[in-house]
Amino acid sequence: MINQVYISYGSNMGDLKANINQALALLAADPKIQIERQSAAFNDPQKYQMINELIAQQKRPLYRGVNDQYHLSASALVFKNNQLLMVRHPYLQQWLLPAGHIELSETPGQTALRELLEETGLVGEQAQLMDANLIAIPENPVKKQAAHMHIDCRYLITAKEQPSTSAELPNRWVAQDAAPVEFQPYFKLQ
Repeated sequence: MINQVYISYGSNMGDLKANINQALALLAADPKIQIERQSAAFNDPQKYQMINELIAQQKRPLYRGVNDQYHLSASALVFKNNQLLMVRHPYLQQWLLPAGHIELSETPGQTALRELLEETGLVGEQAQLMDANLIAIPENPVKKQAAHMHIDCRYLITAKEQPSTSAELPNRWVAQDAAPVEFQPYFKLQ
């Protein structure tokens, strides 16, 4: 099993940035993670270093409404019977991971668990950081949002079998060959 990398937070944005940077450094440098994920396409130390540097360069907190160029987000990777859980994004009209913006009072792991519950109705039991990505978000005139980038922390989550609430978004379980190419490497995590 891959080492567990958790992100915690302190009382301010500086603490959150420091903890995300620390987690990214662990993803990039931990030899055990490198060995266990050597064939995974998402194991990219240069990418983690670039994201780490980008976070360090930001003068404003990475929350929507505060920083108009970069937002922190978190995604949930949930598997069942060799299938990945995906949701239909209401604006982009694409099948994506359950995900959303990190709120001021949350850690990225807490965000991934919250978004999983809100978007699918499933309760997550654990959140393990597996990857981080930069995602280009197009302009959304409906919400009056300019194009921006998400710094997305992706978490492997164990979900309970039964949904606890109704889902906000359409969702489905997708086999690897039917998943968007971007998400196919994550099937190695099962």
